[in-house]
Amino acid sequence: MFDHRKLDSYFSGDSLGSGGKKTEVSRHTRIIRLTKLLLPAIAALLIGLLILFPSLKKTNDEFSIDITFPKKGELEKLHMENTVFYITDKNNKVNNFTAKNVDETEPGSKLVKLIDPDGVLPSEDGSWINIKSPVGYFNQNTNVLNLINQVDVFYSDGMTARTEEATFDFKAGKGWGDKEVTSEGVFGTLKSQGFEFYTEKGLLIFTGKTYITVCLLYTSPSPRDTR
Repeated sequence: MFDHRKLDSYFSGDSLGSGGKKTEVSRHTRIIRLTKLLLPAIAALLIGLLILFPSLKKTNDEFSIDITFPKKGELEKLHMENTVFYITDKNNKVNNFTAKNVDETEPGSKLVKLIDPDGVLPSEDGSWINIKSPVGYFNQNTNVLNLINQVDVFYSDGMTARTEEATFDFKAGKGWGDKEVTSEGVFGTLKSQGFEFYTEKGLLIFTGKTYITVCLLYTSPSPRDTR
């Protein structure tokens, strides 16, 4: 049976010795004893809160705990945020990329899903292109990057291009797409049925039926020229 008198005696400084003689213990000593008992309990409570805090959800002004455990035999998928990475081509040229999220499609898979991938592809002549899209998939075994859901391309000379999907094979040093491409530059506007891009030389080829609207700059003659 729990004897509260022993606990009271412990904290009040009364110790039961031979003959029942009581010994006066200072307030400082009592505080130290109390601290020694409470510290382990407080530490355990804080550790428990740190473990559970990320899973706390507020619903209808009340907090609930949602803890998800992996299923039997299920491995945890790789997940990274605000990631900087690079992809090398056949000539070991580095192409720098960033992504908001990087997730394995399956545990241990070499195929990763990219959210907001954004990359710069330099060429031998010093020019470069910037490619970005909302979603992409990169295969680490084949070095192939697939961009979907609207791909935007920006060239160092000021030209821009947009298409729905694009594939870049960095081992082959080539990119391509078979969706409609819309491009704008100093020449005007262009629409084609697809494109091919060669990363080594920064060469872009529009494929299929291609329509160009040429932008002509007209300068009115000066009064001196009309004499």
